[in-house]
Amino acid sequence: MMRLRDIRDYVASLGIAADDNCYCGKLDDKKEKSIGTYSLKGRQQGQIPIGGTKNSSYGVKSISFLVHWNHSPTESEEAANALQNALLSCRDAAVNGQSIKFIFVTYDEAVPVDTDENGIYEYVIECLVYYERS
Repeated sequence: MMRLRDIRDYVASLGIAADDNCYCGKLDDKKEKSIGTYSLKGRQQGQIPIGGTKNSSYGVKSISFLVHWNHSPTESEEAANALQNALLSCRDAAVNGQSIKFIFVTYDEAVPVDTDENGIYEYVIECLVYYERS
């Protein structure tokens, strides 16, 4: 079973944001140049085969990323695009003993969600992570 923490660790390994600025479940102190990893509720999961999950070779996890960057709209958009492109090119990535087969990003571009209360630009990327069941 792929955990949210595994996906956070994969994103941290990309080097877009520092490891200490990659969060799982909540951006506690909202440091600049951070990426938050969240479970996406209400999205359709993968199909369960006849006989149950033991007959399935892969699982699907719905994820939302929040790219909380800085006061520059250009730099913030570039960081969001870098993450989006990295997710789109992910194939057979190993993380914490798990294998991410590929990542399906649901929108063509990262979605701008304006700025937070401190004027930091933020973007959201939603995706489905297909992983190999162990």
